[in-house]
Parts: sequence; structure tokens; C-alpha cells
Amino acid sequence: MLAAALGQRDTYTHAHAHRVCAYSHRLASRAKVNGDTLLDITMGGMLHDVGKLAMSDRIFSNKQACLSKEMLGEVHTHPLIGAELLRQINCSPAILETVLYHHERIDGSGYPFGLKGAEIPLSAKIVAVADCFDAITTDRPYQRRKTLPHALVILEEMGVTCLDPDLVALMIQEIETKGMEPVMPQSSTITSLFQPI
Repeated sequence: MLAAALGQRDTYTHAHAHRVCAYSHRLASRAKVNGDTLLDITMGGMLHDVGKLAMSDRIFSNKQACLSKEMLGEVHTHPLIGAELLRQINCSPAILETVLYHHERIDGSGYPFGLKGAEIPLSAKIVAVADCFDAITTDRPYQRRKTLPHALVILEEMGVTCLDPDLVALMIQEIETKGMEPVMPQSSTITSLFQPI
């Protein structure tokens, strides 16, 4: 319901949530994550941007690659808002943690807390890789998608500094082996990701 509500505000963000959900599930599975942890990561991928429900319309209508300082500050609050929203509905702490930390980077350059390396939960690191890959490979109002070969080079470069390099390597293996998600995954496919294994 929360993901659908976000989709009412922005169709790109809705489709992005579905793809990040699928990529997170695939990457976590390749990393040998299973059981409840896999389900939590999958749901974290679906809900990672739910805090954007509270953002102003000017953010969703923006077509500029560079945001103003004020707008950037607003965007940087969405993990905090998302986590608080999920806390209010008694969401799983593991999902909440994923939403809160998915923009942290291993070199400390992320937000909202500037965590580094092992300070960042595995679930958030997985969703971060999935999120970045999808952002690179899809069209946004302010940015054209990259070709797959170029996207994989960019992802590998990000694994040197800001993303977990082991997870990046696994993501590249996963994409080279099983390909990319469709622009809008079928709802039946997404639903199947939440079934216990």
C-alpha cells in the first residue's frame, strides 16, 4: 500500500521501487542470504524510497541534474522520514534499518549519518547496490540511461569507493548471467518474491 501510494505521486519512483525490490532479492540470494532475512531485504528494496511520500511536488517535477542546496537537503531527509513512517506502523526493525541506511556509503560520503564500512548493515548495502544499478540503467527526467556495458563499468568504479566491492562483483555476475529487470516487473513476479523459500 505504501509503495502504491508513492506511485500515485510519481510513476518513475513506483516502477523504480519494483525493480529495486527485484534486484535486491536477486543480489541477496546470490550472496547466500535466505529465510526471513531475504524477505526483509526484498521488502526493504520495495520500500527504500517510501520517505519520498513527504517530499514536495517541486522535487518530483524537477528536471535539473543539480538540485539547489535547499532541495538537496529535502531529498536527504527521505531515509529518516521513511524509517519513522515504518516505525509508526510497527514494521520489522530489519526493514526499517534498510530504509534508514540505504544511502550510506562505505567511504563515509553517504547520508543521513555518514556511516562507513562495517557500520552499515548488509541489508542496506545490498539495497544500495540495487538502487544505484537501477538509477544508472533507467531514464530519469534529468538523466538518460546508460548502456549496460557502460553501467557495469560505472558500478564497478563505485565499488572502489562508495559501494561494497564484494556485493558489486556479485551484482555484475547476476546481471551478466540473468539479465536486467523489465522496465515494470509484473506484479505476479514481485508477489512471488515475498513467498517463503
